[in-house]
Amino acid sequence: MKRRLVSMGLIIIIICSVILAAGCERENEALVDMDKAWYAVGLNFHARIVIDDEILFLSTLALDVMDRIHPNSSHFDTSYTELVFVHTADEAEEFPDNVIVAWPGPRTPHFIPGIYLFVGLSEEDMAELPWTREIITFEEFGLSYPLTIEDFVDNWESVHALWQSLTQAEQGAIRSGARRDRDAERENEESES
Repeated sequence: MKRRLVSMGLIIIIICSVILAAGCERENEALVDMDKAWYAVGLNFHARIVIDDEILFLSTLALDVMDRIHPNSSHFDTSYTELVFVHTADEAEEFPDNVIVAWPGPRTPHFIPGIYLFVGLSEEDMAELPWTREIITFEEFGLSYPLTIEDFVDNWESVHALWQSLTQAEQGAIRSGARRDRDAERENEESES
């Protein structure tokens, strides 16, 4: 009888330990969709976040925001429960403080021409590249030509999947081209002023 009680006690301790460990793991899970957040960072989305009761509008969904929503960060903040994409900064003001809101920044539309360079390449074009991968089409991701900035918001999962299918070299070339195009656009705007 005593052995049975000890065995039952050990079983209860083990069950409680498993439940507590599972609870601790849940506590350290990301509350915000991290794929969505990295997508927004990679494609230069701007963001609205409330930190210490102060509303901040960031020129990009910056790494300091990622530091607050990543569960392994020392600054992990469980008050942020969601990341929502909208089309404009004006739409961002309608959300509660626990929601991080992001929208395409001025550089984001400049990703589209770069994507066109690498999506839908023929086998001959692919043979000329210094890297190899499968041919990519918009249709396989549920997208169509022409790709629009609205797709980056409304169909972000499809655009993200397409983006992930590109090589790092292609992504880097697209980022560089977008940065260069946006800088040229900004210079033109300043010279016209």
